[in-house]
Amino acid sequence: MLPTPHPVATRAEVESVLRCEAPRACPLFLPAIYEHKACLIGSTPSAISRDADLLTKALLAEYEIIGPDALAVGVDVYNIEAESIGCEITFYEGDDASIPGVNPGNHLIQAGDDLSAAKLPNPLKDGRMPINIEATRRVRQEVGDHYWLRGAVSGPFSLAVSLVGAETLFMACLDQPEWVHELLAYAGRVIKEFSKAYIDAGAELILFDSQTSPDLLSPKMFKEFVLPTIKDYSTWAAGQGVRDVPLIVGGNTGKIADLLVQSGCNNLLCDFTADFEVWATACRGAKKSMRRNISPHLIEKSTPDEIYQATVAEIACGKGMPGFAMGTAVIPFGTPTANVLAVKQACLDAGAAKQSAPDFL
Repeated sequence: MLPTPHPVATRAEVESVLRCEAPRACPLFLPAIYEHKACLIGSTPSAISRDADLLTKALLAEYEIIGPDALAVGVDVYNIEAESIGCEITFYEGDDASIPGVNPGNHLIQAGDDLSAAKLPNPLKDGRMPINIEATRRVRQEVGDHYWLRGAVSGPFSLAVSLVGAETLFMACLDQPEWVHELLAYAGRVIKEFSKAYIDAGAELILFDSQTSPDLLSPKMFKEFVLPTIKDYSTWAAGQGVRDVPLIVGGNTGKIADLLVQSGCNNLLCDFTADFEVWATACRGAKKSMRRNISPHLIEKSTPDEIYQATVAEIACGKGMPGFAMGTAVIPFGTPTANVLAVKQACLDAGAAKQSAPDFL
């Protein structure tokens, strides 16, 4: 098992925060590192997302270099399920660090299609699911059972966007709502197949559904179409023994905070554009854990000291709040390591009650 060069929380400590059992002086450090994993080993997102050896190496580099309180197995997290049932993905060769994505216009399903015989993936054979599952097994063996390792899965609505196309899906919500419910139920079944394989490989789960942000979908449509699918997933996960499921919906989500706390997921995202007090009030009232994000532009472009001070200010807002965690929006590829570690140091110093910023360099 690998030694840990940075202090990290144990799984039990993470679970205590997610369940709001008591305030923690040192906030959990949960950076969003996906494509940037590749940079840590001198590779590219397309390369590590297609090779279990490279993905394992990148995850372990994140563990050793950054020392987050949890790892997430995933790179282009919204594409894996879609690819496994037939969507074409664009990859980039050579030194191109662009993020793989579903080919525009390559949608498998048309509005109104019969979904009764739609394909369910085999996570051990189809697309790149086996790569993520194999990397999960290897990383779990290296980091041990007492560290929080999460398998990244798409939310049902976000997967439906990949399968149908955003414009088509949004119009179908208005014109064919019953069919949309059928589509989302199918997407949920696909995601559960992938999730079962992650669980078998030794991972917890983390659900991504940012296509449901109020910037894209009205709160009324969220309540009608999205909330039931996420509730169903969190209930299913609990039945599989996974009690703690973080839900990632990015953007200015204050308008749906009162709905998200009803989702059954227990670690919710207050993104850097969202109102802290709106989210803190919603999470306190529902006894839900809240992760506050630092801006990716700040982390990419500012100095370590500026990032440290901004993080200290956010931590002060969450002081004494059960379930408070400190995170980042998705770290851009190539971000200096010292900038990411500035966020971690602010979390550690909050626990140690230090008064001055450290020397990062």
